[in-house]
Amino acid sequence: MKSMTTKKILYNLIAAAFFLSSCQKDLDEFIPDPGAAGPDSTWFNTITTTMPVATLKNKLLLDIQRDSFLLNPGTVTVTTTGSGLQCSIAQGVILDPIGQPVVGKVYLETHLLKKKGDIIRMGTPTISNGSMLVSGGEFFIRLIKDGVELQLSTNGHINVKYDDPPVSGLMGLFNGIEANPAAPFNWLPNMDTLNNRVYTFNQSYEVLTNRLHWINCDYFYDTSSATPRTTVSAVLPAHYTNANTVAYTVFNDLRSVIGMYGNDVSRKFSTGQLPSNKQVTVIIISKQGDDYYLGHQQALTMTPTAGTIGDQQVAVTPVKTSFENIQAYLNTL
Repeated sequence: MKSMTTKKILYNLIAAAFFLSSCQKDLDEFIPDPGAAGPDSTWFNTITTTMPVATLKNKLLLDIQRDSFLLNPGTVTVTTTGSGLQCSIAQGVILDPIGQPVVGKVYLETHLLKKKGDIIRMGTPTISNGSMLVSGGEFFIRLIKDGVELQLSTNGHINVKYDDPPVSGLMGLFNGIEANPAAPFNWLPNMDTLNNRVYTFNQSYEVLTNRLHWINCDYFYDTSSATPRTTVSAVLPAHYTNANTVAYTVFNDLRSVIGMYGNDVSRKFSTGQLPSNKQVTVIIISKQGDDYYLGHQQALTMTPTAGTIGDQQVAVTPVKTSFENIQAYLNTL
């Protein structure tokens, strides 16, 4: 009888152990209720402002710096903005929307981007018609009086100066194209070199320009067709799509930031043609529901077979994080 009782106790302990093991497995593996929706893995041909990626892009944007100055008749006003730009503006150069010269208090709204992470946040990668640029600093200027945006006169100029050591004598001026917000951001070289020039002065760039809004001091990295090239694509889990994710390739030793654009057919984020044998970091930022995800992976751009364009796949596994951590990471670039 005692032996039978002992066996029953042993059987009960074994059964309890199996039960606890099963419960622990249920705790380790989240299994959604039948019919519950999982992560959305849908890619789209057109991105709309209602998608999570639009909210993400807006949240990433840097606050614009707003300063003011007095524009008096017959004088040149020199003002240094909180963003680090020094602007020299002569009276008579700034006009209101109906073409009349402006005097009095004017507000100056600016950005100055010298970090690769800030270029990512503002969505202004260093590409001109598919060719890679090396930036000596991107800046944005807008002039406002009484809530109305102002313009430059036909022959008017402003001078803009900022520090960015070490400077390069290769720089030219490029203007950002903002006509189509749905299209990838693009920089075009300013061909009016008489009225748009960049000079180096000690450890500063000094820009003479008759244009406002986005301006970039850049040079083309390499225009030789003989240079080996490769494209870079991010390999991601299925629920990272162009509806909730942004992707960039950043060059580690150059101020060059390349947008990776999602394709709804290939279901991948890819660059255009990049120079080979360069150290880069592929960066993924995603917003899914109320959560944020960040992934970054180092890579060396491949050297393809002579006469071909390489196609490099870089696997990235983003992890859930806070938006503050994403900002902190971008500040290190």
